[in-house]
Amino acid sequence: MSKRATIQDVADRAGVSRAAVSKVLRNAYGLSDEMRRRVEAAMRELAYRPQMAARGLRGSTYTLGVLMSDIRNPFFPDIFDGVVARLKQTKYQPLLGVRPSADATERSLIETMLDRNLDGFVMIAPHLERDYLVETARQVPFVVIGRHDSGGGFDTVNNDDRAGAAAVVDHLVAAGHRRIGFLGLEASSAREINPARVRRESYIEAMARHELETAIVDTRWSPDSMHERGHAAEWLSRPDRPTAIFAWTDKVAIAVLAAADDLGLRVPDDLAVVGYDNSWVAALPQLSLTSVDQDAVTLGRTATDLLIDRIDGRRSEHHAVTTPQLIVRRSTDPGR
Repeated sequence: MSKRATIQDVADRAGVSRAAVSKVLRNAYGLSDEMRRRVEAAMRELAYRPQMAARGLRGSTYTLGVLMSDIRNPFFPDIFDGVVARLKQTKYQPLLGVRPSADATERSLIETMLDRNLDGFVMIAPHLERDYLVETARQVPFVVIGRHDSGGGFDTVNNDDRAGAAAVVDHLVAAGHRRIGFLGLEASSAREINPARVRRESYIEAMARHELETAIVDTRWSPDSMHERGHAAEWLSRPDRPTAIFAWTDKVAIAVLAAADDLGLRVPDDLAVVGYDNSWVAALPQLSLTSVDQDAVTLGRTATDLLIDRIDGRRSEHHAVTTPQLIVRRSTDPGR
């Protein structure tokens, strides 16, 4: 059996240093196109394939962890698509990890991945305590999607949740609604600045701007929709029920639609419903859910770019924000 090619063999064949080969493998900045072509040609000629164990000992495995707290949320796989699309242009490979959003299980998953010498993480909507995130940032680079924290030593990517929520309220008011409710999420910690919290605050501000009273129901996180469905059904059974509900995410909005159907309420004639995320299910004809588009693929690609920059040595924090867009469908507009 022929000897497996090493990184030194590639460097010798390409006529460059080992460091140059390593930079090509990491898709690092500062390489000329000519050097990149020579190294890649040498790797093809030698059938070179980096050894994972050796890369781990050198401090790089060219593997990035993607942590997802809720695989049932239709928005999260769209973010993962953005991560994968960006990684296709690099030498890195994604390793997907899924754990329910409970502190102990999320921590266990992160620590398991750390034991495997992953180079960094993209965390999608973690419910972890801020102190734990700050401590983890001292050990490994990572980027968080769906937390508005800053000053913790890690990067974040979010859409402008404040602007998106305000657009929802303005749309519903323009449609003639005055009793507009917000179905939100209980915060696991007063220090957790998650999208639900920011959207809730913006909803309150927008309602005050229109001189309307707020109506808020916060539910705890649940891996299925039955919990939110039950809360929505109870709310919609009241005499003073809202004529429109703004749900903090599409997954919860779908539970509201189900509760409305259980009660014989017509959408949007009896009840208008708005979600947030514009996940693929929102556009299904059976739902036709008005929702705020965050551009999940862009969130994933941006987070991946920031993470690779971090791995390549950037130390300063970066907090990227994308612009939301309200997509109006039949759940608030019967003519759609």
